[in-house]
Amino acid sequence: MSEITLTIDGKECKGNAGDTILQVAQKHDIYIPTLCYLEGLSPMGSCRMCVVEVEGSNKLLTSCTTPAQDGMVVFSKTEKLFNYRKQILELLFAGRNHFCMFCSQSGDCELQRLAIEHGMDSVRYPYLYHDFDNDATSEHLQMDHNRCILCGRCIRVCAEKVGAHTLDLEQRGWNAKVISDLGEMLGNSETCVSCGACAQVCPTGTITLREFVYRGRRNDCDEVVESICPLCSMGCEIKGYVRTGSLARVEGSNLEGPDGGQLCHKGRWWLPESTERERVSVPMIREGSTFREASWEEALELAAGKLKAANSKGRAGAIVSGMSTDEELTMLNSVFKSSMNMEYMDCFSGNVLRGFKKGFKPFTEQGIRPFTAAHNILESDLVLTLEADPQEEAPVSASYVRVNTVRNGGKLANISTGGTPFKGITDVDLNIGSEDVLDLLTKLVEAVKTGKSETLENADAERLAIMLKDAEKPVIVLGGQLADDARKVTQAVNLAIVSGGTFDDGIATVPMVRSGNSLAALNTVVSDEPWVNEVDLDCLFVSSTGLVPETPESLEAMSMSRFCIIQTPYMVNPLVNMADVLLPAPAWYERSGHFCTLEGERRKINVLVPPKTELKGLSEIFGTITEKMGLPMNSSDVRPCENIYTSKVSPDKARTAVLEEV
Repeated sequence: MSEITLTIDGKECKGNAGDTILQVAQKHDIYIPTLCYLEGLSPMGSCRMCVVEVEGSNKLLTSCTTPAQDGMVVFSKTEKLFNYRKQILELLFAGRNHFCMFCSQSGDCELQRLAIEHGMDSVRYPYLYHDFDNDATSEHLQMDHNRCILCGRCIRVCAEKVGAHTLDLEQRGWNAKVISDLGEMLGNSETCVSCGACAQVCPTGTITLREFVYRGRRNDCDEVVESICPLCSMGCEIKGYVRTGSLARVEGSNLEGPDGGQLCHKGRWWLPESTERERVSVPMIREGSTFREASWEEALELAAGKLKAANSKGRAGAIVSGMSTDEELTMLNSVFKSSMNMEYMDCFSGNVLRGFKKGFKPFTEQGIRPFTAAHNILESDLVLTLEADPQEEAPVSASYVRVNTVRNGGKLANISTGGTPFKGITDVDLNIGSEDVLDLLTKLVEAVKTGKSETLENADAERLAIMLKDAEKPVIVLGGQLADDARKVTQAVNLAIVSGGTFDDGIATVPMVRSGNSLAALNTVVSDEPWVNEVDLDCLFVSSTGLVPETPESLEAMSMSRFCIIQTPYMVNPLVNMADVLLPAPAWYERSGHFCTLEGERRKINVLVPPKTELKGLSEIFGTITEKMGLPMNSSDVRPCENIYTSKVSPDKARTAVLEEV
């Protein structure tokens, strides 16, 4: 990419061919005001705030859309531009009801900030607008059309990053307004996924998050801490806004990344709501049908005694959360496996992870990573969802699928035993019985490999085989349901291989592993064989984040165990009802560590709000327990992210596996 040099406000600035004037200016810390522009979204130049004067041009040019050229001389701060921008602001204020004293976003509004910046203390134009409706039909979002400046940010983020295409404009001029679907109220929309991205990018008080609008404006917050969302394996990067020691709101942090800084409905609302739950603040011991408070010493003494007695008989077990950090999983592995030689250890989604682990084994033994980063879906020309519901399992990956299909022109196919996850945009949709999935995959592998489709039983299956054979970069999204049979996982990877589905980082499959750090749990705590509900335990240790409900199988295992030690941050039922010893734990926003994510990165989770009470982390708890048990605290020889992100052999050298070996 060739370098160019231009002059902006007398300063020599270098950029790359293809950069806009605004991009070059921002690289050199030259401020040009904007409203409709947002980094990461396509520029449209509708607000006219970013206009500049260019030597040799007789008109004002929008810097966000005008390509910078070598030798160009640009002026961004002339009196003419200042007066023009002030006039634009007055027209925007006259166009709708922008009376700041009545707006919840006052003090946190880009339009208001620019008006103050330009010394606008009055409006010279008549207020000709009529009253617009205030759409409060959505459970989570409110859209007050009276505050809208028609910048189009919400429309673009919904189309370009979320892929839902829920929002658009109707009518023209003074009467133009943002609508959902074909004129439906937002609460009645069939396409809105309630991710809240539109509210995050809105520069005024038009679209707001109903539950958090009065919890604290961005400018009122004491601190903004970057971290990641622990709720699913995507590990989306977030910004936590902290006010007076409490979490006021959570937003996506990186608009330029593949995920566009978006969060799903879980991350946007579940995370802040979880800060208001009743906490387990002190250790408690069961007495009859109730609990009594206990000291840490007493509680850990009892826990250590029960664990030691049960472990000596081979009747001790542990179930831990897939949202535990790498550091916590390493420590648990060292205690239970290295120090105690415990046979029974698993995580809540153990059956799903075990199915993926066994199904991937023939390929990891080849030295090849059997899956690729989720954002590579955006580079695919064909996505096949296989017994998957991405919108539920890893919602941001569903955005990738929608964007790739609707915006990038990729094809979309589905094989499922239930409904169609992407109605209206799926090219081939095969709904079959769960018992028929493996047979269909086997026939597709053979058809793609040989080019012969005689064994396929219907036209849709034949069409899918042709699409897979013709695709240059197919990606197969593997649902958690698929992992109930490891052979189906293996055959799905085989299908990706014979279809030429590989990327630099691995084979073109994306497994929908549920919990935030499931990939790390694969290496550390997931047992080779299922045991939950199949063994008689005297003592069971459970570590839960309390963010999502525990699986029915794990709850049954707790009820079957003669003694249950549970560590959790929240007083959530039925979990706490199973406890004989109940230990407090740091909540997700009080923890730090690392997660292995589906995006192919090891990401850092940071403390957003320090704990308000005396809490002990897992390392401190088990340091005390092992000491009381008279056991050494052995170090673990397992690393959570080991062999997850690296292929020792080029993925395009992958060989198909024989199902009989799985």
